[in-house]
Amino acid sequence: MPHSPTDALSHTAALFIELGAVVIGLSVLARLALRIGLTPIPFYLIAGVCFGNGGLHALTHTNDFISVGAEIGVILLLFMLGLEYTGEELSGGLKRGFRGGMLDGALNFLPGLAFGFLLGWAPLGALLLGGVTWISSSSIIAKVLGDLDRLGNRETPAILSILVLEDLAMAVYLPLVAVLLLGLGVAQGAISIGLALLTVSAVLLLALRFGDRLSNLVAHASGEVVLLSVFGLVLVVAGFAQRLQVSAA
Repeated sequence: MPHSPTDALSHTAALFIELGAVVIGLSVLARLALRIGLTPIPFYLIAGVCFGNGGLHALTHTNDFISVGAEIGVILLLFMLGLEYTGEELSGGLKRGFRGGMLDGALNFLPGLAFGFLLGWAPLGALLLGGVTWISSSSIIAKVLGDLDRLGNRETPAILSILVLEDLAMAVYLPLVAVLLLGLGVAQGAISIGLALLTVSAVLLLALRFGDRLSNLVAHASGEVVLLSVFGLVLVVAGFAQRLQVSAA
């Protein structure tokens, strides 16, 4: 941390230069990916590996900024994806996709769990590996769907329904794993899981039953007011979700 005005200016300058270089580099990778007909995501991931911790060169000045900015970017990406569908479409998709979600869990969680036991891991380790092989990255899939212009395809609602069901399952899985890792009691674990489920239920209820009223409440003649209101609301909801160990997706 800078201790003098000169140090602060030097740190700010270095931050701007490093951040600008990162953004320019990502733009070059995006141009290359789009030129050959691919989504830029694999190129972004490779760049992150090369310049992350243990990579070719660590980003010393922008690490914290990029970390927070990435979280906000993922939240906004998924929020924009959610705007493509109404509450009724989401509710109907969840009902129709329930069997698919169960099949998704069976085909992805159970092999990871079994492989963990085959490796000789303890039940908790096998449970964690099952979660790793089961849960998909909502942000990456949403970005790929957008990049490949597949948001309007017939199969996309089914894919999104499975992603939502995975995130709902995380509301139970993550608190359960946290309780087991910390060695907490059954009562504390039940409270943690109950809070997570209550949060998810409340958000879904607001979205499905009171979505129109919330839209009217946020609506304003000024686009700037709407932007600030929606942005703030999205961040607050994501913050409360993270606090209660629920996926902000």
